[in-house]
Parts: sequence; C-alpha cells; structure tokens
Amino acid sequence: MSIIMTLEKSKQYIQNKIKEKPDFGILLLENQFDKLIEEIKNPICILYEEIPIFSKKKLYGRFLFGKIEDKNVVFLIENFHEKKKTNYFPIILCKKIGIEKLILINISGGVNQNYKMGDVMLIKDHINLFPETRNINNIIKNKFFEITEPYDKKMLEIAENIAMNHNIIIQKGIFVAFPYFNYKTYSEYAMIRSMGGDSIGGMNIVTDVIAARCMNLRVFSISIIVMMGLSTNKSSDKIIINNDYSNYKNQFFQESEKSIPLIILIIKEFIKFCS
Repeated sequence: MSIIMTLEKSKQYIQNKIKEKPDFGILLLENQFDKLIEEIKNPICILYEEIPIFSKKKLYGRFLFGKIEDKNVVFLIENFHEKKKTNYFPIILCKKIGIEKLILINISGGVNQNYKMGDVMLIKDHINLFPETRNINNIIKNKFFEITEPYDKKMLEIAENIAMNHNIIIQKGIFVAFPYFNYKTYSEYAMIRSMGGDSIGGMNIVTDVIAARCMNLRVFSISIIVMMGLSTNKSSDKIIINNDYSNYKNQFFQESEKSIPLIILIIKEFIKFCS
C-alpha cells in the first residue's frame, strides 16, 4: 500500500474516533508539560500504534484530542527518545484532518546573557545547524523552497499582548538547532551568540517547523530557558561556561516549575484569542 493510501486510511481512522475537527495542533517537545495536558477537557486518546501509518513505521506516542478554552485541540505527545528520530507523519496527519495552526512548546538553553533561567521565550526565528534529513524530500518536492516567515507574526503579537496584559516578562529570540546539546566549547557558545542565537536546543524543532510551513500551517513556538550556557563574571566581565551540573539540576527543576504556570496561562489565552 502506498504512503498516500496509508495516510488516507489513517485520516479516516482518526475521523471515525473524534467528533470535531481540531483547530490547533500542540506538539510537546519535552516531558515537563504534563500540567498543560491536564487542562484538556473531554479527552480522546489515540495511540500511534493504532494508526496504520504509525504501526507500519514502529512510531510510538499518542494523539490526545479534546477542548481547551472551548476550542478543539490535539496534543501530539511523543516519547522523549523517540522524538530524536525525525519523522513528519504526525504533522502531516494533523494537516490531513484539517488543522491549520501548530503550537510547539519546548525547553532550551540560554545563550543571550540578558536571559536568565526560567525565562519564557517566544521564538521569532531560527538558525538550523542540523544536516538535512533524507525523508524531508518526501514532503518538499521543491529543493529551493524558502521559508521567509517560519513563525507567524500575528501569532507572536497575540502572545506578546497576552504577556503584557498579565504582566509576564517574556523574551523574544532566535532559537539555534544544534546537533548535540552538551559538550560545547567556549568558542562554540561565542559563535552561536555572534551569529544572533539567543537559545539552543539539541532536539530539532526546526524540522517540525519546516514540515509544517511546507504544508502552509501557521506556526507559533514558545520555549522555557532552563539553563544558561554562558554566564558573566561581574568582577571581571569575563564570559564563562557553566559546568556545575549538580547546581544546574536543582535550578532546572525549581525554575522550570515556576515557568510552567506562565506557559499554561499564555497557551490557554492564546488558544482563546487566536483565530
């Protein structure tokens, strides 16, 4: 059976399970966002293994359909380790069932010295340092496809207004998709910052953004800054690399826990007001 026929069969399988077409797809790229999932009303869970296109490719995860702020949404929830295997079928299937807007939520490491751990960053653009994956050619037939606006400007404005109305301090920056998350040198951090990067991630959200934009999905992405790769020594103004892992681990849980309620508030209001 061809991929097109399998996708059609998968679409029909999902449509038979759900009552209404979702307005938003929400892709969670980390394991810290369970409290956001709890906000969904009247949930309908469909495991990837049940769906023809996923069972053939041995992909694991689940779709969670329901309502947030009286809008129909679907969460794309994938195993952290499985997400490292690049696949576009969940997003393709979202498009097939009628979704027009995609929200991506992740955590990333801060490189901008004006940021601090726990900051909420709206992603306004990205720099992709990952090599091209072969299977993206199955989606992008035009090799010279350009993405002039990867992240929807109107969506960014809505999120900024929500933050302002609730007195939430946010950052607005450029995400750098780096092939590996750890083991960076001073020179690599300096390079990332000099090219305009504000945060980095070892899990490539950019491939998801490219796939979504190729299908004309509007994309909004938000990130929690959970570590600072570079810090400043105030006495000497010298930039140093943070390598205190035990201290970082404690700070990570403390600061990310503080930021989760802010993310939930922004996302719920965003879903409510974005049309």
